Amino acid sequence: AETLHCINPDCQVKKVKSFALFTSRDALNIDGLSEATLEKLIGIGAVHEPADLFCLENHREAIVSLEGFGEKSFQNLCQAAKKASETTLSRLLYGLGIAGIGPANARMICRAFDNDLEQILKADREELAAVDGIGPIIAEAFAAFFESEKNRRMLSHVLEHITLLQEAESGDMSLAG
Repeated sequence: AETLHCINPDCQVKKVKSFALFTSRDALNIDGLSEATLEKLIGIGAVHEPADLFCLENHREAIVSLEGFGEKSFQNLCQAAKKASETTLSRLLYGLGIAGIGPANARMICRAFDNDLEQILKADREELAAVDGIGPIIAEAFAAFFESEKNRRMLSHVLEHITLLQEAESGDMSLAG
């Protein structure tokens, strides 16, 4: 079975999918942002990059006048974005849509580098590959993602709008050792 890959980086469908991942339950968890809604927000120019999801107030009139929208939907969306702006580093990393990075290995990377984004961004491929569950292929994709000026800029814009919370220690420590 063949799979088709779109190579246009600004492809509308790809854009919607990447925003859908960013706002999904395991990522930033912005409630009520369906792909259809994201498509509309992108369509009216309210959303160009993930950081824009936290600045929807700037587009109030345009959004309120969207079909199927209104003041209430708009307020709910702003509330959901505000609530989602407090998140963990692993959710953020997963939400960026880096090839091979799922919720679990995003947590592993964060744990390995003490939830320190600076350290994570400085880590080289060998250090990343050494993290449990990562390996050389994912390490390569991860490092390459952050070598892109565009991606780093996108990340720094998002960081202006969110508060990173400490990861709650999950109960799986019994597996240690």
